[in-house]
Amino acid sequence: MGFVKAGFQIAMAVDLDADACAVYEENLGVAPIVGDLRRISGTEILRHTDLRRGELPLLVGCPPCQGFSTLRRTRLRKGQRDARKSLLRVFGERVEEILPKVVVLENVTGLMLGRNRRFFRAFLNHVCRLGYCCEYAVLDAVDYGAPQHRRRLVLIGTRGKAPSLPEPTHSNAGAKDGKLPWKTVREAIRDLPPLRAGQRSNRLSLHEATAHSKSVLRIIRHIPRDGGGRRSLPRSLWLPCHRKLNRRGKGGAGSIYGRMRWNAQSPTITTRSQAPSCGRFVHPWQDRGITLREAARLQSIPDEYVIHGSKEQVARWIGNAMPLGLAQALGQHCLPYV
Repeated sequence: MGFVKAGFQIAMAVDLDADACAVYEENLGVAPIVGDLRRISGTEILRHTDLRRGELPLLVGCPPCQGFSTLRRTRLRKGQRDARKSLLRVFGERVEEILPKVVVLENVTGLMLGRNRRFFRAFLNHVCRLGYCCEYAVLDAVDYGAPQHRRRLVLIGTRGKAPSLPEPTHSNAGAKDGKLPWKTVREAIRDLPPLRAGQRSNRLSLHEATAHSKSVLRIIRHIPRDGGGRRSLPRSLWLPCHRKLNRRGKGGAGSIYGRMRWNAQSPTITTRSQAPSCGRFVHPWQDRGITLREAARLQSIPDEYVIHGSKEQVARWIGNAMPLGLAQALGQHCLPYV
């Protein structure tokens, strides 16, 4: 959607998740190829676009990031490899087969850390051998209009003049540097109907509060409003895992059961953002976790974007999305290169 708003027309899309593809088609009018990119060649993709190799103006790839994320929950056995990491190499192969004028890659910052750097370096070397000039950096979505801190590695590769990256449109300094001020949680969700735990809105889709258990509600009610965290809880409400951390002298897990601040930005919206036990995902003032509609707002997904699916699916799709402002800024910045 961000690239469409920037002026691009979608030629084709590919994704493994058939339900996500159905949502994509309903909102963007393009039926993606449903399948594993490891088994779908660039030649096949081009066949759906009526374009030849080298003619596509822009190719955007967001290979699954969980294999590179520092928050990765998948537990692998010793010596076992995460197959998702191979998709970065596969994306490079599809770039070679399609040879677009411009390539955009988006992924988590963990791709540049530790052992993961070799995957990124291999991709970079591959596209450079194909004749692309590349520029990359870690960008924060808050600098492009999202009310959320979301740091992502972004790469732009071109076969023409050397590329640059888009300048931020927003900043914490506000008008002092000629940019717009960072957006806040208050601006994003303050107009939504208030809800109690277990309630839902009759007029707005996805605005349904989780029916928390009594024990979870007791914890939430003891978290100070507008930014409080689990460290403010009386010891009688500490969970066993918190007690364990405290005995070890570690201060980890400080954000879980934390409340967002009205006049600040939200943390990164994840695929588990509807669960207060998974981060600072409690409403700033109301005694409940944020709703999927609030998570979508914090991801800059418009209310008119129709999302059908189970709660788990919708939470995953929202958490994996690229904020609209960042995508649009990237699209507008890429136009001169195509």
